[in-house]
Amino acid sequence: MATFIDLFEYPLSAILAAAFVLSVIFLHTYLGHLRWVRLLSSRTTGIALLACIAVGLMVEGTWPVSIHSSACFALLMLLLLTSLSLAILRGLTHHAGLTFLLSHAGMFLILFASYFGSPDVVRGKMIVSGNESVQVAYDGQGRVLPMPFQLSLQDFHIDYYADGHSPRQYTSTLIVNGVDTVCTSVNHPAHVSGYSLLQDSYDMKSHRYSVIQVVRDPWMFLVFCGMIFLALGSIMLLYGRWHSPLVWLVTLVLAICFTVLTILKINFETLMPALRSWWFVPHLFIYMVAYALMALALVMWLVEYMSRPHVHLSHLLMRSSSALLITGMIAGSIWAQQCWGDYWAWDPKENWAAVTWLFTLVYLHMGNHRTLPAFLVILLSFIALQITWYGVDYLPSAVHSLHTYRWLL
Repeated sequence: MATFIDLFEYPLSAILAAAFVLSVIFLHTYLGHLRWVRLLSSRTTGIALLACIAVGLMVEGTWPVSIHSSACFALLMLLLLTSLSLAILRGLTHHAGLTFLLSHAGMFLILFASYFGSPDVVRGKMIVSGNESVQVAYDGQGRVLPMPFQLSLQDFHIDYYADGHSPRQYTSTLIVNGVDTVCTSVNHPAHVSGYSLLQDSYDMKSHRYSVIQVVRDPWMFLVFCGMIFLALGSIMLLYGRWHSPLVWLVTLVLAICFTVLTILKINFETLMPALRSWWFVPHLFIYMVAYALMALALVMWLVEYMSRPHVHLSHLLMRSSSALLITGMIAGSIWAQQCWGDYWAWDPKENWAAVTWLFTLVYLHMGNHRTLPAFLVILLSFIALQITWYGVDYLPSAVHSLHTYRWLL
């Protein structure tokens, strides 16, 4: 996350993070009785912050602009972190349920590590050949980044599909410090001295050199802990909520249909190396189930609203859809980390996926789910879902997207 906080590196980043945690604890312990502190941790504030962040991501997901790097967006994220922190502390004080604590703590850890850890992330590219060892990388601005190791290229190999010209995999065999040998390929990074080495590109003419992306993120452990907490919270959100086999049957049928429609768009005989991952199938299928649940929720809200004043099944469908959306997003983030070295790249499809999930969170935090505003939020979630699924390919921002696959059709 590129914000003004990028001006601070370790140890200042750790000091700022510790100061933030201590400040929130002080607010909760000594000023928690004040009205503005209670308001900061309230549902109303949470809904407002989630909606504002969703709007910012919608703009960035539609046009090639960088909203997430602005001071305004950084302030929104800081307010969301503060609101989350106070809500968690209040939940601990009032013995909130484990689902609530896991979900909110998971989201807090991910945002906390991303926000305060961004200055400490090292990301650059090394141009490695067999002629000599290199010990420097270059970041996106062309600045030199000294590395604690030397790399040279022993071999670069391209594995092709049966047609003989469609690449199946790219693999670089590297010599580290003139002694050790490691291999890195797409979706299979090597790890040296705390750095991940990822296959980025290569010399297309003569294969004389390979471009290796080097990434070091010392806060990644907290991010993965947050993902685990959030996934566990999502599972608990699903557990024991369903008593209708018919709903699950319809959901499964719709999910299979959505999955088949997506798979039919892709030619697996020439599948690009980035998509050849163990995370591809679970990421895709979990999302398809979430899509099916949201479609059913939209229909069931109308059916239940017209037939009786009490809305029950549609709410359970939206809860489950939200839980599966974040589970699918976590699977995709781990996949992206292995492939591109970054679990979140502010890509248009990623942004719209986040918008869809944020709208479901807005719905879940609404007190009354029988009102027209609740239905409008479900409708907005479903529209954002359609844009995420296939509409993003046709937006102006798609020019710079890593996840635009129209050329695969």
